[in-house]
Amino acid sequence: MDLAEEVERVARKWPPHEKFQLTDQSRRASRAVPALIAEGWSKRRAVRNFRKYINDAIGESNEMMSHLELAKRFGYMPREKAKELIEKYDQLATKLHRLKNNWQNY
Repeated sequence: MDLAEEVERVARKWPPHEKFQLTDQSRRASRAVPALIAEGWSKRRAVRNFRKYINDAIGESNEMMSHLELAKRFGYMPREKAKELIEKYDQLATKLHRLKNNWQNY
């Protein structure tokens, strides 16, 4: 949730011509991560379904890393802020991988 909120604040500053492209895609991907985690957790009794939702959340996290890298390269955000957010999404994806493989411990 915190990352989605942070992406929302950053994306508001991106150029208007990106509104229906990079900005919209970033907002949707960042919001999808916590939603997929929540939905997957509610279906954790069915292991296959749970893993599908967690895999999808990992995919959205990876998509966010790509969007943030593009925003950095296009000069839409400071390099350090982009690097910070990319690292956070990378850490999140790592945690999600662990959750997917060891969910019985949570």
